Amino acid sequence: MKILTLNTWQERGPWRERWELIFRSLQEYDAEIVGFQEVFNMDWAKKIHVRSGYPYLAVSGEHSGLIFLSKFKPAQQECLVMKTKSPTEDYLRYAFFLSVDTGKEKVALFNTHLSWKVDENEIRMKQTLEIEAFVQKKAEKLPVALLGDLNAGPDTPSVTYLRKMLKWCDTFEAKNPGDLGITWDYRNPYAEAEREKMAERRIDYIFVRERTRPFKEILSSRVAFSEPRGGIWPSDHFGVMTEFL
Repeated sequence: MKILTLNTWQERGPWRERWELIFRSLQEYDAEIVGFQEVFNMDWAKKIHVRSGYPYLAVSGEHSGLIFLSKFKPAQQECLVMKTKSPTEDYLRYAFFLSVDTGKEKVALFNTHLSWKVDENEIRMKQTLEIEAFVQKKAEKLPVALLGDLNAGPDTPSVTYLRKMLKWCDTFEAKNPGDLGITWDYRNPYAEAEREKMAERRIDYIFVRERTRPFKEILSSRVAFSEPRGGIWPSDHFGVMTEFL
């Protein structure tokens, strides 16, 4: 199984040209599960479904921006509206749960996008605790993958909590020890334009809660959507793809 995540940068910049690169890359990556953030246009989400060729689309609603594409049939879904709100944001944050049946086992997937300001570690920590409770409630004993834009570097409190306190596996780190795996990268001009607001770092992740089937063995994990074509980049973020054996 391959899982892929990308913050798609809404409909900003040369967005239709960017999406042509995303569609092309989706065919190349051929992941079974894709989690996108910042898809706020539900009409466009339907077009993504058609253009991508995936048999299933799961949407949590236009306000969250969180969607899944899946080769596996969805079983259940629910969107968490987080209580923790940044005082610097005029919108809420969400986590989107989807369970799928792979034909061998059911899997619980969670897609999220946390508050973005670098100095809001306390806000992201509280949001992470909300996600933890949501996972426990919805997934129960199912294998769990959490993916998305956590807007926090690997050594920040919220990510450290997932990795060290909960013992969840950061799949990129597990397969690439010592590799920075930067997903907010200034060589991407869309990210570089926000240099004063956002530092270069890895802020996009795929975590698994337990190393059991189908997540028992990680075959590979890499930065994705990280190359331009004709001066156009797929997004302001790079994504992450993890393949499980």
